[in-house]
Amino acid sequence: MTLKSIHIVLLTGIGMLFLGCSSMKLSNSYKSDNFETQLNKKVLVISRTPLVDVRKEYEIEIANKLKAKNINAVASHLVFPNLKRIDNKTASRISEVVALFRKEGFDIILLTSLKDVQEQKVLQTQGGYSSLTDYYGNKYITLKGYYDDVNAPPKLPPLEMDETTTTQVLTTYILEAVTYNLALEEKERLLSVTTAEVTNPDSGKEVRREFAKLIASQFQ
Repeated sequence: MTLKSIHIVLLTGIGMLFLGCSSMKLSNSYKSDNFETQLNKKVLVISRTPLVDVRKEYEIEIANKLKAKNINAVASHLVFPNLKRIDNKTASRISEVVALFRKEGFDIILLTSLKDVQEQKVLQTQGGYSSLTDYYGNKYITLKGYYDDVNAPPKLPPLEMDETTTTQVLTTYILEAVTYNLALEEKERLLSVTTAEVTNPDSGKEVRREFAKLIASQFQ
């Protein structure tokens, strides 16, 4: 998992737009022409994570959301509790895993994972004067304004509060769900890709619930 740190300095007001952004949003979606081939088949839901409890929770949440749409979905930990990530991705090894899934009646695989975590450090300035618009009273100023009392910019009012700067760390989680039809030729197996992101979620449960809902919404 790659951690990217981006340092951004924002003026007062702009930074406030990012506060409390916890709702999940769809950032990318793809469906192949063969997508419909999965709708009437049994789907194996796999959540790729080394944390066993997290794997189970995500698989159950997603499977239940799909069942609510009449999709025959099964959490992989119920059928393959010792399923591990394929590190040696040779053609023969992949063929073995595909054969294993299909032997148990699963042609459709839905694989989810946490693709990335990104951090943004936002500096927020409060108090004082936040922009030249405040300074010049939202008037168009030319050089003449500096020498002509009539067109001179208004005097600054006294500050209502001292200028302070605070830092907020925004953490965005990027999740991905990919479906394959193992019954098709290798170059045609990819059925769909759904990428979602959520910033500063209130809880892991919220992320799991919203991600499962978003995945299910793609099965139309």
